[in-house]
Amino acid sequence: MFLIRSAFWLALIVALVPSDPVAQARMYQTASQALHRAATFCDRNREICAEAQVYWAVFKDKAAVGARMATDLVNERMARPTLPPAHTPTLERSLPATDTLRPSDRTPDWRGRVKA
Repeated sequence: MFLIRSAFWLALIVALVPSDPVAQARMYQTASQALHRAATFCDRNREICAEAQVYWAVFKDKAAVGARMATDLVNERMARPTLPPAHTPTLERSLPATDTLRPSDRTPDWRGRVKA
């Protein structure tokens, strides 16, 4: 399924590329300028990037605490000994009779009668 999706998106991108050489050159120049502007964003907006670095540091600290907590919980759970299954009586032992059904209880009407 991954290959089919990838082939679809690749075909869509190729279909959107213009076939005119002048339009191709213009598209290449536009993509190059967009990449350059994205790469030099922090050079043009130092205050925003400085503030983003503070938020990124807080995010990393919170992620580290969460990962440490998850690791501790998993390790604690794995280190805990598992309890043996509850003891269930086997059929080999003789148990006191607990049958309280009457013969009429064993033949319900909804089953119908057996025809000979």
